[in-house]
Amino acid sequence: MLDPRLTQSVGLYQFAGLTSNRLVRYAFPDEASGAGDMSLKGDLAESWSASPDHRVWTFKLRQGVKWQNVAPLNGRELTSADIKYCFEAYAKEGVQTFNFKEIEGIETPDKYTVRLHMQTPNVFVAHALAEPISIVFAREVLEEDGDLKKRLIGTGPFVLKEHTRKVRAVLQRNPDYWDKGRPYLDEYIILMTPDDATRKAAFRAGQADFVWMASPSEVEAIRKTNPGAVVQAYHNSAVFFGLAMSQDKPPFNDVRVRRALSMAIDRQKQVDTVFEGHGILGWGVPYIYYQDKAPTAAQFGPWWQYKPAEAKKLLAEAGHPNGFSTTLFYYEYWPQMTSQVQLVQAELKKNLNIDVKITKLDYTTYYGRYVESKWEGLCWGFQSGHAVGVDERTYQYMHSKSTKNFFRVNDPQIDELTVKLRQTPDPKEQRVITKKIVDREFDQVARLWMPYDNGFIVAQPQVRNLASIALRRTDSYGSPHIARTWLDK
Repeated sequence: MLDPRLTQSVGLYQFAGLTSNRLVRYAFPDEASGAGDMSLKGDLAESWSASPDHRVWTFKLRQGVKWQNVAPLNGRELTSADIKYCFEAYAKEGVQTFNFKEIEGIETPDKYTVRLHMQTPNVFVAHALAEPISIVFAREVLEEDGDLKKRLIGTGPFVLKEHTRKVRAVLQRNPDYWDKGRPYLDEYIILMTPDDATRKAAFRAGQADFVWMASPSEVEAIRKTNPGAVVQAYHNSAVFFGLAMSQDKPPFNDVRVRRALSMAIDRQKQVDTVFEGHGILGWGVPYIYYQDKAPTAAQFGPWWQYKPAEAKKLLAEAGHPNGFSTTLFYYEYWPQMTSQVQLVQAELKKNLNIDVKITKLDYTTYYGRYVESKWEGLCWGFQSGHAVGVDERTYQYMHSKSTKNFFRVNDPQIDELTVKLRQTPDPKEQRVITKKIVDREFDQVARLWMPYDNGFIVAQPQVRNLASIALRRTDSYGSPHIARTWLDK
């Protein structure tokens, strides 16, 4: 699937950010002052500004940016009309309609100026357009093909030469890229290898220059065969996966049931065993947006704590003294995820007599069923790793009307707080509101987050400038940083 309107899957965005640009972007790892540096830089836009009420945003484009020299674009210049066409197309169809429909109108007073008129005040418009999924695609391709499923032509550092689904993507250096001197690599090939053992074998044999791993023991095993490997311990500020409940239907529409499930699961045990002590406990809004240090277990409130006896009592009060049966489906992103799913299944049976029937799906089936909300019971759900900004992590993923509300959150207080947050320009007040959203989320068990690995990026010794920073892993949604990577050999 190459159409950025229709998916936000990492399968696409591990390279879409290399073929295409956004108006603005977040700082790359070699520019950022630290893991919490969420400052914005110009990408296709050189400058931007908002009106005092944050309803009108003006972006000034770089002059001389060319589309890649591929038919039907043939290297023509990018103009403000391209931005207008692209954003209006995002609003018409796909997973981003909720976001782009908030643009009331788009002006293009000249070739290099884009002016967005928002329906309501929004202090995070530039941040939303810096998300990896907000890439600018070509009008000609959509008009000729009727969709963007087969061709992805952009203004980015690499040209997509081949995309063989489930096999590989081949990207070649764009000689006309506007950021002169970049990219450094002539070619970048992504091998689509869902099997973990195959990925590691490719790295050991030198067929892959870098690979991601979840646990310290995996890294040590690689170091025995590849002692020169360079390892970055990756430290995240949020998790992406959790137990999604169909909370719009019984029994999960009862907050007592959700709280009982939460108290029946020992997350610390998952950190200690599955992730060998290298994981984080689990929360959905990055803590950098409301406090300086990673949260402790005590800060998650009473319903997060592992208390099986109280959980059983609460489930009985909700009318389920003998438990119940339900289903859970998931996709194994990495082997440790299966261990987590099985631990949850065992603890819900042991502590609450809840029978969970597990179904493991292929990625395409899992992703489609989950994002299209065609499921009941339980799911090992996610919030996309692209969601870097606080508005994405709150309003876009938790507001009851959002198309990205995959966890089916439906809480008037959260709706009110997330709207208030995006209309609050003061950073200190933003942190206070964000903390209130987080507290409400944990009180209502609106999303039941599970522990997540911090993980490791393991690279061959000749790879330079590959490191990732929080929320922007280079091998996934942070892929644009590959344009600044080189091989020293």
